Amino acid sequence: MRLVRSLSHLIAFGTAILIAAGSVMDPASARQAPVPPLEAYGVLPALADVSISPDGSSLVYVRNEGDRSRVVALTRDGVPLVSIDTSDRRVRGVAWASPDHIVITAASTEKIAFFAAREELQVLDIVNVRTQRAARALNSSDRNAFNAIFGWQPGVYGGRPVLFAEAVTEKPGVYNFDLYRVDLDTGRGRLHAEGASDTRGYIVTREGEVAARLAWNSENGRWRLSARSGGSWRDIHAVRALLDQPSVYGFGRSLDTILIGEDVEDRWQLSEISLSDGSTRERVDLGPTPNRLYRDRAGALVGVGYMETYQDYEFFVPALAEAWTLLKASLPGRQLYLSSYSEDYSVIIFYMEGSGEPGSYFLYDAAARRVSLIGKAYPGVSPEAVAEVRVVNYTAADGMALFGYLTLPPGREARDLPLIALPHGGPASRDTAGFDYWAQALASRGYAVFQPQFRGSSGLGSDLLEAGYGEWGRKMQTDVSDGVRFLAARGDVDPARVCVVGASYGGYVALAGMTLEPNLYRCAVSVAGVSDLRAMLEEEERRGARGDANPAVRYWSRFMGASGVSDTRLDARSPARQASATTGPILLIHGRDDTVVPFRQSQIMAEALGPRGRLVALDGEDHFLSRAATRQKMLSETVAFLEANNPPR
Repeated sequence: MRLVRSLSHLIAFGTAILIAAGSVMDPASARQAPVPPLEAYGVLPALADVSISPDGSSLVYVRNEGDRSRVVALTRDGVPLVSIDTSDRRVRGVAWASPDHIVITAASTEKIAFFAAREELQVLDIVNVRTQRAARALNSSDRNAFNAIFGWQPGVYGGRPVLFAEAVTEKPGVYNFDLYRVDLDTGRGRLHAEGASDTRGYIVTREGEVAARLAWNSENGRWRLSARSGGSWRDIHAVRALLDQPSVYGFGRSLDTILIGEDVEDRWQLSEISLSDGSTRERVDLGPTPNRLYRDRAGALVGVGYMETYQDYEFFVPALAEAWTLLKASLPGRQLYLSSYSEDYSVIIFYMEGSGEPGSYFLYDAAARRVSLIGKAYPGVSPEAVAEVRVVNYTAADGMALFGYLTLPPGREARDLPLIALPHGGPASRDTAGFDYWAQALASRGYAVFQPQFRGSSGLGSDLLEAGYGEWGRKMQTDVSDGVRFLAARGDVDPARVCVVGASYGGYVALAGMTLEPNLYRCAVSVAGVSDLRAMLEEEERRGARGDANPAVRYWSRFMGASGVSDTRLDARSPARQASATTGPILLIHGRDDTVVPFRQSQIMAEALGPRGRLVALDGEDHFLSRAATRQKMLSETVAFLEANNPPR
């Protein structure tokens, strides 16, 4: 059987792709659809990170089944190439490094010399799909390099495919951020370019020429982008920024420019600057920051992905632009995401979500004008069970225009529904309009789910992001509750049946909702949430430099509105220090191996709450709920708690 099989309702016809009638979800069928088991939502996606090989001949993807995961590579005709059991690691992605090699990226939590605490690091395993031999990148090197990889790209050196990888070299009394050339079959690295003491990254051509490097001094904020000039380095763009350094995205649309993003006259803009003299070739105001960049074989920019309310793209090569226009026109009402493409753009992999579609990967063959199904991410959720997601526009108490996503329980009208407020983490992050397993799971149990894009959210323009500075527990908090009040006033939800659930910063919002806004929420669930702001800053200081010399302390102090670690004003906005105001029950869930928000934050809150709170510890779990069993545990504990304290019917 071919792995890639043609969809019966996607038919190649002339120059268009047609969808047969009846493929869009019928509201009546949604009311009759059986409710999937909770496990159908809590699993890791059955299929993830699908990628086409550079020559368009083969696929690679991650296959999850329960607690088992595999990386699978095979030809488009379904001939197996390699299958690797990856159940012993936390896979973060898989990609092609050459037509014969795949790279498996995994997370490793460990303590190494140049970090003051255990950190999550990135390691790469390279697999030759022809010989089925695997090697760990930088398992050995000609210098004393750690095999934690901070960035990599495929390239060619001496006529052979290689990886160019950024890694740390240990030298007497110092650690340098250097560039290594990694052999794809052995994993051995050779020093390719040596950085200075403040080097933080490299721009490299496919052939290994280091065209530029960036540097930043964390203590004085000096940021520099330098280019080769003869045998030395010359700064072509420099600013002083203790925070908000420019973002460097690699080459622009040509290899003689560099693409950067930075604030220009209080607007975030993309600029292509000349490698020769640093002059601005072109400046584009996209509004939201790009969430994906697409490049050709040489490394030049061929497309930008960005999201306002929905995901959108701008392509600079006709082949991609025409293919994407055709796919969007043929699949109206669906959210499409570009995953990968062959070097000649003749084969495109995309992911689709939307009404009646919980998420599937497809292959588009441009020559045949044919779309074929690769596989489904959530096969246990039927199309009829996918809850409707609406965009809700509302106004905060101070007049700021905001929006959020409202997921409705299938088959129920938006009238007097029980509500779960589900603020995102970050806080410099955002939600999307696609299939959110957590929101969909809660909606399947009879709840409306509201995901507000409060001030401080990222990806929606610098104005919204910067409006959140200093607003932890203040306007960032009331933006959430203002949205709840708007939905209640409109009659969509019952104001007496509202709980708040969130993870990371969203977990803080959940705890603050119960302590700083008592009587608004009936209950709360905090997953890996922050409970004591000063304790959080103290932990960041312990892991790095003291006070203002610590970039993490500077960053969080700005968002929290603090003068530093010792600012006692933070206590009034720390849920653990205001626990006596709590009027309803709180469930705390936290992974013991969390390196982002320490497990201690939930312990502090549990101690402050006493019998009003319960802590569920997830053994062996990180901040991101990377393991299937613990993700299921989180979801089942959350739903059981909500059904007990805020029954959906």
